Order: sequence, then structure tokens, then C-alpha cells
Amino acid sequence: MKSVRRNLLKIAAACYRAAYLLHHKVALRPDLTLPKKLGSTKLIVVGSYRTGGAGKTPFCLWLAKRLSQPQNGPHTKGSAILCHSYAYDEIQMLREEIESLGDGGKQTGTSNFIEVIGTGNRHRTVLQLLQRETPPAYIICDDGFEDSRLTGAVNIILRWKEDLPSEGGGIGQLWPAGPCRSLPEDHPQGESTLNLSCEDHIEFHIDRIANAQGESLPQSLGRFHRARAVCGIGSPKRFLKDLDSFGIPTVDNRLLKDHDRSFPKKLAALLEQFPGDAIIITQKDACRLDEKMRNHPNVFTVYQKVSVSLSAIHHIDLLLAGS
Repeated sequence: MKSVRRNLLKIAAACYRAAYLLHHKVALRPDLTLPKKLGSTKLIVVGSYRTGGAGKTPFCLWLAKRLSQPQNGPHTKGSAILCHSYAYDEIQMLREEIESLGDGGKQTGTSNFIEVIGTGNRHRTVLQLLQRETPPAYIICDDGFEDSRLTGAVNIILRWKEDLPSEGGGIGQLWPAGPCRSLPEDHPQGESTLNLSCEDHIEFHIDRIANAQGESLPQSLGRFHRARAVCGIGSPKRFLKDLDSFGIPTVDNRLLKDHDRSFPKKLAALLEQFPGDAIIITQKDACRLDEKMRNHPNVFTVYQKVSVSLSAIHHIDLLLAGS
């Protein structure tokens, strides 16, 4: 039965592959005029072969903050991060993070601003930004890795060892049979592409876990019966592993689909069913909640921190300098 299911998934993946290639041939033809239109603006695509959960959004925020420092570019321009409009929770999270910097980043030494834009068409939005009187110094695409219209971009690919081909490789790696939505052969590797190993060069780790009242975990675990994790993100198992490493044992965790719009309803049901438990959610999940639920004393939000190795920073600088 297991082998039958696996074969059916491979057939589905082959159908997905055919649709992927046709869509690119018909609708995503390279825009050969874009490199000239970019002028002094740097177009950066942060991508992954994975369908989700690679850490692209927090990395894009780290990159935008770093590039918007005065020493990294003109003070008068700033950066724009483009997210798919479907990822409404990621857009809200990025905007909240930038607002926390103070005045769009000015109070922390970043240049004029970091703008977050939701779009259903990154290519069109890039062209609109370039038509401004003062275009951004950097346009950072949170995903859009498969959009072959974005010629002239530099590509930063976040790689995880779990993305490496399993037995059979190829079609078996593609959704829904595997974790990927495209394959390495779909993306020419040249001087404008940088592969970063998330295990070796980028560390995504928990900075703190707190509720709206300022209580922290694990310090406040004693007043609760148990701790339960509820998350609707692309890499829930990695999130649970991070909690365990942080010293938070959890039970009966609820793993929901990424961008789950019913998340608030499901969380409310858990709070009512288990009033004595601490409910731990991700920062992205928190952005789906209204103020009342975010302020619930039993709801604890995990705040993440991104650390990038000096070697990776050096290679990013070289990549942008050569583009």
C-alpha cells in the first residue's frame, strides 16, 4: 500500500512538473529589457527549492536591515521587500518588525526606510518601483525564485540538507511527492547566484518567548499545567525542535497548514479547552490574531533571531558588488 501511494504521488508530481514547465514557457518568459531598466537599483531574489519553511522571510528582513545601513548605500533610497500578497501574515510580521525599529528604521541608523509591499505579480511591481522618481536602492523579493521574468536579478538560494535528493531524486523531490517546487536544473547557476547552506552559514534560533504581559518562558512555565505548541508555518517540525532545544517541553502540539486563515478560531478553541496550559505560537502566527487574543496571558509568542556567518556576509557583498 505504501509503494502504491508513493507511485501515485510521483504521478501527481510529474503532472505538476508538466504544468510548471508549460507555465514558464507561456507566461513567465524572461524580460530581456529589465536589466537596463534597473539602472543603479539592485534586484535581489531570495529563494529556495522548497515549497516553504526555508527561512526566506526572516533572512529578507535581516538582509534589508543590513543593506539599509548608511555605509551600504545611498541614504536617500532605502529598500523594498516584495512578498506575495497571499502571505498576509508574513507581510504583517515584516511591517511590525520594521515599525519596531522606530520611524521606518531611521532611529537605528538605517537609511531612509524599508518598505514592505504585498503583490501578486513581483515582475509588475518591480517595474512600478523603477518608475518612481527615486527608486529604491534595493528591491528584495521574498521568494519569486521561479519567476524567470526577473532577469538581471542576483539570486540567493537558501539550502537545507533535507532538500538533497532522496532515493530516486528528480520528480520524486517535487510536490506533492517531495519538499520541492523546482529542481536545480531549472535555475542556471552563474556569477549572479549564491547558494547558502542554512546549517553552515545561517542560524535561525529563538531569541525569546514572551506573552503580552512580559512574562517569559521557560521562566514562567511553573504556573501552567503544560505547554502546547500551535503553529501554521512551512517548517513546523523544525519549530518544535527549536522549542525543545530552548528548554520548552511541549505536548499534544497542533501543526496547521502554512498561512492557515482559520488559525485564530482553532487557537481560541484550545484556549477554552485548556485554560491552564501555556499556548506557544510563532511570531508569524501571532500576526493572524486580533489584539484581544494576542494579549491573552496564556498566549506566548516565539521571537526569532537570524545570525549570518562572516563568510556568508562576505560572499553576499561580493555578489552585490559584481551585479
